Amino acid sequence: MTFLNVWAVGFAGIAPVIVLLYLLKLKRRPMPVSTLLFWQRILQENQRRAFFQKLRQLFSLLLHLLIFALILGALMHPTLDRQITEGASTVLIVDTRARMAATEPDGQTRFAKAKAEATNVVRQASALRQMAMISVDAGARVITPFTDDEKALRETLGKLSATDASGDLQSAINLAGELLASRGGDRRIIVFTDRPAETKPADKKIPLEFVTVGTARDNLAITRFATRPVLSSPETSEVLLEVANFGTSPAKTNVELAYDGQLLDVKPLSIEPGGHAVQVFPTVPRPSNNARGWLTARLDTKDALASDNVAYAVLPVEPPKRILLVTKGNWFLEKLLAADQSIAFELVTPDSFSASVAAKFDAVICDNFVPSDFNIANPGANFFFLKQTPFNTSEPALDQPLISDLDSRQPVLRLVNLQNITLLHAASLQLPKTEDWNWQAPIRSFEHPLLITGEKRGSSSRVAALALDIGDSDLPLRVAFPLLISNTLHWLAGEENTPVLSRRAGETLPLTAGESVLTEPQNPWKKATAKSPVVQSLFQPLTNGFYAWQTPNGTRWLAVNTFSEAESDLRQAGTPTSAGLALPTVSLARVTGWPLWQYLAAAALLLFALEWWLFHRRRTE
Repeated sequence: MTFLNVWAVGFAGIAPVIVLLYLLKLKRRPMPVSTLLFWQRILQENQRRAFFQKLRQLFSLLLHLLIFALILGALMHPTLDRQITEGASTVLIVDTRARMAATEPDGQTRFAKAKAEATNVVRQASALRQMAMISVDAGARVITPFTDDEKALRETLGKLSATDASGDLQSAINLAGELLASRGGDRRIIVFTDRPAETKPADKKIPLEFVTVGTARDNLAITRFATRPVLSSPETSEVLLEVANFGTSPAKTNVELAYDGQLLDVKPLSIEPGGHAVQVFPTVPRPSNNARGWLTARLDTKDALASDNVAYAVLPVEPPKRILLVTKGNWFLEKLLAADQSIAFELVTPDSFSASVAAKFDAVICDNFVPSDFNIANPGANFFFLKQTPFNTSEPALDQPLISDLDSRQPVLRLVNLQNITLLHAASLQLPKTEDWNWQAPIRSFEHPLLITGEKRGSSSRVAALALDIGDSDLPLRVAFPLLISNTLHWLAGEENTPVLSRRAGETLPLTAGESVLTEPQNPWKKATAKSPVVQSLFQPLTNGFYAWQTPNGTRWLAVNTFSEAESDLRQAGTPTSAGLALPTVSLARVTGWPLWQYLAAAALLLFALEWWLFHRRRTE
């Protein structure tokens, strides 16, 4: 027997006080009476009963001492665990990966069943049976160190929930082996999961037991969902979606594509058992400045695992290109730039032009104007010259030139059709010959270039020159006009490197100075959380959804998905088992469900009731 509260022995000093109370003699009061005739008879009878009275007092004393001993024993918290010199240590590994959220036919999730099994084992925690707990999702972490506190273990279990992350059990088993490496006595690892893994701890002497829950289930899952801008049309994007059928029978479903919560398209899919279906949505508009860019795909099928029926992606919001228009007045250009939402322009006259100001813009349009200090070796900005250019020759202007050559492969001519364009005049240009520049003439009138583009090697400097006066042609009346100007400006401004706006659940996102991420995800079907914790160093999302990513340049959105066939494939499941109870010690609590101190307290209460009854029956004093 082992006493857990040895300090309670100090209360044994109360026992002499109880005995002292019984040794006290009665103090009789003198009282005058009229005669002693009757009192002498009573005194004689009391003398004959004195022996039995002493026995009655002794029985009462022993009864009270026994009650006190039972109370003292209960305070000392005894346990009948068979003594083991170094005790037993058990590590519980609780699987919280995405597959544990699968719903079973009885309506319970696999994770709920695993928690119930773990709770049964936690009840066995005691001073000689210490337990630690590890949760495993994308990685393994200790959530409770070794303790004999059953309440603390149960509270930790209650706070656990299944995540949307994927991972493997090997890291958790290795961590459990490290925890047990310095422990003596009996050691054991118990894993609560939906199927056993073919893995062992580094120390082969440590027993490894799998407690499995769940049954094989069919499941449909979105395994890929990505977006990218269309090369031939940067203002639009294409969406790739892949759906897998992890089932034993053919499946039909509809996939719903939504943008910022608004339905865009619905596609029916039929997938064979074990097959995959790929769907491409070719023309999805890029988001405007006031949009969030949330793109969601949802399957309208209800199956065992709901989390992989929804996928999230972000269409990045491109900041508007800052354009400086230098002109004395050009109605067509001004209206065109004002109507283009991808452009933010400012207008100045040639007299107000400053090279230092021009360097702050993504591109500069010089309408019939060339800066006096312009140097092709070091332009200082990305220029687009109209009519008057640095490449004009002394030859007379071309009258009614015909477009003979047009290189549609050049990005400035994407989707531009210049057939039947009427040109009254065009400046005579000469293609520069500089070694550190790559010059092209996408539009020609036989040997005369009408459009010159150049890009400096090893630099972001770009220059374009159009030999036309817009007012001397019908180009502003054609669809080709806004396309040509927009293509040229976007080519001059260049494409910014958009950061990766998607992560798998469990992946770590390093944050730089000034960046932070709200730790609670948002989605179009739930109201945004008013207050959410913020992480500012390393961010590891464990739940799918959209996360607000605060940067010095504004707010971005981060899409998080599971995208793991191992988590979505629920066809493989182990036979449901319970934790073995062959622990190295046997306790009364294990057999009856009550610890010994509760029996002692109940016995003391019962003797209290018995003593009260005997006292009122005059059986004790």
